Amino acid sequence: MNLERVTRRLAGLWLVVVLACLAHNAWYWAVQHHAPVTDVLAMLPRDEQRPVAAMATQALADVGSRRISILVGGGDWAQARSAADVFLQTLGDLPARHLVAEADQQAWLDLYVPVRTRLLTPASRARLADASTAELADVALAGLYQPIAGPRAGRWSDDPLNLFGQWLAERAQGSRVRVQDGRLMLTDPDAPQHHYALILIELPGSGFSISAQRAVLPRLAAAAQAAQAHGAKVIQAGVPLFAAAASEQAQSEIHTIGLGSFIGIVALTLLAFRSLRPRLLVMLSMGVGLVVATSVSLLWFGELHLVTLVFGASLLGVAENYGSNYFSARQGLQPSERWAMLSRQIPIVSLAMATTVIGYALLALPPFPGLRQVAVFSGVGLVAAFVTVLWWFPLLDGHGRMAPTRFAEWLGARRALWPSLGRRGLAVICLVTAVLAVIGANRLRVDDDIRQLQSAPPALVEQQREFARLIQAPGVAQFFVVRGRSDQEMLEREEALTAQLRGMGLEVQAVSDWLPSLRRQHQDATLAVRRLDALRPELAARLEQPVDAPAAAGADLLPSGWLTSPASEPLRAQWLGRLGDDHATAVLLRGAKAQTRDTRAALAALQLDGVTWIDKVEEVSHLLGRYRVLMTGVLLLGYLLTWAALAWRFGSVSWRALAPTALASVLTVSLLAISGQVLQLFHILPLLILLGLGVDYGIFLLEQPGKRETRPFLSVTLAAASTLLAFGLLALSGTPALHAFGLTLLFGVFLAWLLTPFFMPHA
Repeated sequence: MNLERVTRRLAGLWLVVVLACLAHNAWYWAVQHHAPVTDVLAMLPRDEQRPVAAMATQALADVGSRRISILVGGGDWAQARSAADVFLQTLGDLPARHLVAEADQQAWLDLYVPVRTRLLTPASRARLADASTAELADVALAGLYQPIAGPRAGRWSDDPLNLFGQWLAERAQGSRVRVQDGRLMLTDPDAPQHHYALILIELPGSGFSISAQRAVLPRLAAAAQAAQAHGAKVIQAGVPLFAAAASEQAQSEIHTIGLGSFIGIVALTLLAFRSLRPRLLVMLSMGVGLVVATSVSLLWFGELHLVTLVFGASLLGVAENYGSNYFSARQGLQPSERWAMLSRQIPIVSLAMATTVIGYALLALPPFPGLRQVAVFSGVGLVAAFVTVLWWFPLLDGHGRMAPTRFAEWLGARRALWPSLGRRGLAVICLVTAVLAVIGANRLRVDDDIRQLQSAPPALVEQQREFARLIQAPGVAQFFVVRGRSDQEMLEREEALTAQLRGMGLEVQAVSDWLPSLRRQHQDATLAVRRLDALRPELAARLEQPVDAPAAAGADLLPSGWLTSPASEPLRAQWLGRLGDDHATAVLLRGAKAQTRDTRAALAALQLDGVTWIDKVEEVSHLLGRYRVLMTGVLLLGYLLTWAALAWRFGSVSWRALAPTALASVLTVSLLAISGQVLQLFHILPLLILLGLGVDYGIFLLEQPGKRETRPFLSVTLAAASTLLAFGLLALSGTPALHAFGLTLLFGVFLAWLLTPFFMPHA
């Protein structure tokens, strides 16, 4: 009666907690209309050694995450323009930029014309420094008499060498996009007869927001279909498109995994217990686990990632273990006997729960925000499901004796098929494991490249590549961060860097190309004015008429004026502002040469003050490899901690509960290698989960090792089957990380279940 009285009080307190979590979930999802996070970057490890690099990467990613770029055309200029008009008309009132207003074009000139004597290209600077006055006069007069002498702003006498026109021409070469008839247009460099109109869409919110995607993407698809019906080719690119594809895939997998797991578990429970009440109570424990896990995770992290919810769907199969164990032990007992049964079960089930939570808790050690969410979500969910079974089931499982079903008796009796092996038999199992381990080691391939985890639709990837080829946009995965104590020191350092990079034959996109440092402006102005003052009498003599002096130069070109001008819009994202105590910009690279291994090695070796090379793909891949090694050590630590917990309960025979799971882990890695899987961190992490799950089987069987003890084997088999259903479906996931999780546990759980009875001692 004492246990019953305590259980009733705890059940009431637990009801209050669960109702509070339900209210919190309803407020967060239904009232506040929040959505799960789908940003893939949120799952990646933070750069703990270089926080400035992490901030710079995030700043560039934030800008790109809201933009969708579309190229419409593929034919002549007229066809591209008309197709773009059809696209925009179908798009409706969605904010899109395609036209360049005359006011914006004039704003460019208003910004730069007053300081044009301070804007020199490297070629102009070298000519002014080395050429004689007579040679400069020849160049100036040639520009005067030629019918087409390149772009020129203002009178010939204001800029007789057309230094500003040359500066503008060099800037234009940095982009294939041109303004034609007030539109953003470009020509295919490999097929000059193909022309495209460029349309830019900036989402008002995050591109990872599901609500924003649902508001934009259907209209975008309709506009693309209308343009294609007009005979045009439509090429779309942008992070929101990939985020939408990932979101759609993840939501589909949630439904598949959740529904498949639910149907399989329901079928197993009905076969094993026949009554609907056990199924409903088991569903209650799983539901409580998910509700409490969601609420605690939201309070802890402030948001919930979609991958966490996908993984949480697989949690159903694990949380079901406690309910199945309760009803397996309850079969054949009268209602009055359930408290004595519960008293016997609490120590053993608590130990099983603790070892499983240890496996999930160890997931929180690497600095992966997504994995930490999974660890907290899963650990809390399992504890909540366990508490629900412990405190609610005895009060809700009804009255009367639970008669064993024919299927349950048959399944429990299968325990007799496993012999309890002696030393020789166990040595044979270990020998077979060692042979397979050697074969697997010879075929083992390890690749931690983060690109192995990409799961975007091939058609979308192909469009992104075609867009990058046409527009020659710089990448944001590899770049330089340039810092300085002031914005001018930063620009000076950037100018030194870009000069060195261009000396290596690389194409660069940098802020200082459009906003020179004050030192560069003053040096160029001094050089230009001195040579032009000397040139003007020479020109007057040759033309036999006076050459007017140019208008007085305007004030210095400063960052504040540049940033507020439309001229800064294409590069504004690269102005990172204040990062920590410094001012910072990002220097981007374009072209295939920047992607070669030798070039990346040379770039990483550059040593300049305030300059940091960032190769995010390489860094994340390196971190994945480093934490793969680290988590292998953590796995060994997990086995040590689990052995200590088992020894507290079972003493000298505790190895019998642990050894089957250890062998299953070795065999799983061997089978993955033999089957051609490339080993990654996401194959090691589920081995921690396997540790918790597999040891549960050993605990339940070791508590009652006899071959005629059918209830423990029934519980273990139902638990393993439910886990295989949940994680087995994860192996079908199109998300590589989840696929690796699922496949590893598919092998591991089955092998742990298969091997554990062999290690049980004779009764």
